[in-house]
Amino acid sequence: MDRTKFDLCLISTLDQKFFVSDSKAGGSEHSNPYWEQAFTQPYFDNTTRREITTTVGQTAHLHCRVGHLGDRAVSWIRKRDLHILTVGILTYTNDQRFQSLHTDGSNEWTLKVTSPQVRDSGIYECQVSTEPKISQAFRLNVVVSKAKIIRNPEL
Repeated sequence: MDRTKFDLCLISTLDQKFFVSDSKAGGSEHSNPYWEQAFTQPYFDNTTRREITTTVGQTAHLHCRVGHLGDRAVSWIRKRDLHILTVGILTYTNDQRFQSLHTDGSNEWTLKVTSPQVRDSGIYECQVSTEPKISQAFRLNVVVSKAKIIRNPEL
């Protein structure tokens, strides 16, 4: 029976380290910056809704969750004109209807759009300042609510 060499990788998500065991060498611990980087880079939690529909005037919240953010910044960008709305919790637009909400220790960055108008409909990006940048797109639909009253002719 021919035995071939194999490597065993054990990954610990708590401290983002891994160990490589070489069966022929009797086992040794190695640190590999490429593997470490792969498990400590920011990533998006894809469990949040990415299409949000609201009515004119009804506040909208776009929730972006980022794991392993580290010292990087989260920005919200309006795609149609590439306007930077927020960086971190700072607002970079004169339109005060846009605000970034974040609680220290949380992985959630929320773009709050107060009193949205139909013209606010479109794609908004949650971006992380990595190199290269990573982003997640959110679609905001702002609709006009209409009510139609149907009268009973017998009244």
